[in-house]
Amino acid sequence: MSQRSAASLRKTDIRPRYALISAAITTTVVIFLICLKAYAYYQSGSASVMATLVDSVSDFSISICSLLAIRYSLKPADDDHRHGHGKIEGLFALFESSFIAGAAVFVIFESLSRFARGETQVFDHMIAIIIMGVSIICSLFLVLVQRLSLKYAPSLAVESNKANYSTDIVVNIGIIGVLVGMYYGLPSWIDPFCAIAIAFYMISTARGIAREGLDMLLDRELPGEIRERITRITLTHKGVMGMHDLRTHRSGMKICVSFDIEVDADLSLNAAHDICREVEESILKEFPSADILIHVDPHNDTTDSRHRVDGVHD
Repeated sequence: MSQRSAASLRKTDIRPRYALISAAITTTVVIFLICLKAYAYYQSGSASVMATLVDSVSDFSISICSLLAIRYSLKPADDDHRHGHGKIEGLFALFESSFIAGAAVFVIFESLSRFARGETQVFDHMIAIIIMGVSIICSLFLVLVQRLSLKYAPSLAVESNKANYSTDIVVNIGIIGVLVGMYYGLPSWIDPFCAIAIAFYMISTARGIAREGLDMLLDRELPGEIRERITRITLTHKGVMGMHDLRTHRSGMKICVSFDIEVDADLSLNAAHDICREVEESILKEFPSADILIHVDPHNDTTDSRHRVDGVHD
């Protein structure tokens, strides 16, 4: 999870509609980008422009799936999915990374084929340069929209899209540099070479998105900053004499937190329950999207069947 996404989980009420709006805007803008880049490729024949066109075509499919994934992730818990449907976003991230990597492989083979056939000439450089400039503006707009969305809806699908379009900005700037260079006399073979470099950059982006998806699906612990804050809130409560077995993970736009607290063994059940409720309410003030489960133990009695791994369950 990125630092920005981790921060968005704190002190902010989750507003899922922001993620849906972001996905809808992204889909609309991507259609416009496909039309622009298709025209640029038709006019220039540039392998670099072809690479970014292929990327945008894959982005369109990804945007549609992103919209569907966000809508499905917001479905409430039911009898078969007691923890909700949030992890569909992790699955979507793996799909997105696979799609990007597949598009990159296609670009690599197409560029190598152009090398072999000697088809490296580019036409109408200026038209392609102008369209790539417009593409940069559109990508910047999408990144700003997605960044705003993540402040209120920490969706992994939106986070993956933001990483993808941030990459597009860098890629399009590189393409403009290549086209300008070729316009002023650089050798034409640099165009398919740039396309191959773009493809490897796409693969690098896909790898980062896949890692985020796997982290969610495999219940990776939340960043240390969040765990430390939860621990601090809990241990500063006057009725808590100890804390152990903190477990956290992310599921869609919510975080799941479970841990044990130790209280005075002579307390009544009602008193111990009140302490749990107060600790839970304190954590929810900092993390409104948290799903919290607290188990109570008598002070200094931490032995139970869940504590299996030394250094982890303590």
